[in-house]
Amino acid sequence: MLEKQLKTRQICLFFVAFLTITKLFTLPSTIAGVCFNDLYLASFFNILLDGVTLILLLVLSKNNDKTFYEILEDALGKIGAKIICAFYVVYFFTKSLLPIIEQKEYIELTLYIPNPSFLYFLPFFIVAIYISAKKLRILGRLSDVLFASSIIGFIVLMALSVPHADFSNLLPFGVNGLKQILSGSFLSLAWFGDTLYFLFFIGNFKRQKKDGKKIFLSYLFSALSVILFMMVFYGIFSSIAFRQKFSLTEISKYTTIINSTGRFDYFAILLLLVSNLVAITLPIFFCCSLVNYIFNLKNRYISPLIINGLIVTLMLSLEEFVFSTQKLVITIFGVFFLIMANILPVFLLLLNKRRKNENS
Repeated sequence: MLEKQLKTRQICLFFVAFLTITKLFTLPSTIAGVCFNDLYLASFFNILLDGVTLILLLVLSKNNDKTFYEILEDALGKIGAKIICAFYVVYFFTKSLLPIIEQKEYIELTLYIPNPSFLYFLPFFIVAIYISAKKLRILGRLSDVLFASSIIGFIVLMALSVPHADFSNLLPFGVNGLKQILSGSFLSLAWFGDTLYFLFFIGNFKRQKKDGKKIFLSYLFSALSVILFMMVFYGIFSSIAFRQKFSLTEISKYTTIINSTGRFDYFAILLLLVSNLVAITLPIFFCCSLVNYIFNLKNRYISPLIINGLIVTLMLSLEEFVFSTQKLVITIFGVFFLIMANILPVFLLLLNKRRKNENS
């Protein structure tokens, strides 16, 4: 019997280490520009949607020892499986653009580089190529190592920020109306849908009793961290929150400790950035895995070189149209993200379960 690539512990730590961080850069200011003090409610709807998706995936995958690709082949055949995987290649490729653009801008604006150049950001793609060329077990090992970095960084950042937040700024509850809140929720779909990753973990870990609860509680911890961050962010900046583009740096800069000792919050930010380096490679990793399956590639470096090369080319050619690119991703692709991350995975597992029952 082949050894499983992941352990339940690593999947739990994966949710804790990587799911929160990518939502701490431009997402809060983006939602605040649409639904103001109800930004945390907009995030809550997406978190609820992802939570329901994860619960369904956990239930439907119970007692299933097959991988995602094997499930697809059983349900749709090899050709059908490859067609679905091609759609997921497009999904993950598109999903990877936003966090990479965010990280590039963040480096240029927060490190005060006098003459910003794309060369400063190229080392990221070296890391992305290396990680994407490895098997799934590398994500488990990285989760073991980096979960502490994520937790410590987040706790320190919140400890510096919460005392300066006026939570009365969040009132009255739901004042902007359901339509505006749902609009903010829709525009932020590109940052969510992370529970889809669990679909690729199915069959790659030995599932035991109560593992489903442990995995869901780990997701819940990450979800509550995002809600807390949103509330603290708006509690500090109120009506000008939409102008604070990179909330990760802005949220703690007014603390009195910083005023007397320097930017102590950069210690926490550095810890989060280390974990974020891996978090933003995740869509590329799964995109490459899908390409390997579709074309049956044996050399694991071919797809990472191609996918990362395409991203570099696209970013260089669209460097003057960054805002338009971001706008395109969060508006035009919203429905596509919803279908691929929250609807299709559940449908595929239901279809597979029905086929198994018919065969029985």
